[in-house]
Amino acid sequence: MAKKTKEKKTNEERILDQHQIAYTENTFDWIKQGAGALNEAKAQGVEPKSILKTIVLQANKDPKDYVVICLPLEYEIDLKVSARELGKKQLHLADNKKLINITGYIHGANTPIGISARKGFPIYFDERIKGLEEVSVSAGKVGRSVRLKQVDLVRLVKGSYIKVTK
Repeated sequence: MAKKTKEKKTNEERILDQHQIAYTENTFDWIKQGAGALNEAKAQGVEPKSILKTIVLQANKDPKDYVVICLPLEYEIDLKVSARELGKKQLHLADNKKLINITGYIHGANTPIGISARKGFPIYFDERIKGLEEVSVSAGKVGRSVRLKQVDLVRLVKGSYIKVTK
């Protein structure tokens, strides 16, 4: 299914293969190309709004209540709007220092594919991506992503669409 590379496949790519979901691998050198959505989009030759970031949030200060929201890199999440959409009293960013213990990934490598498979946290997507044919998400490793059909990703992780900004 995947484009042939010399790099070892990530667990997320193996999950996509198991579910027979077509994807392409992308690598991005943050040091040489500079951090930022526009630089990554330019390197991949895609629109910035189709590259999604994965944000892990803690609900109601409950150490066992986590949710994941994916939205285009170029947008910021509104925690109050997202909390209201999810019926939560409060949402806070998960502690970056504890992120690897919470999700199994370091900051910059979180992916809805792996978090759904490993942790079973609910996954939500910014409703603005509904109109996109394809999206890119992390492949579980910093600087590595997979590009796939948006509907395949949402279906795979049993995701839902919500409003994440005003």
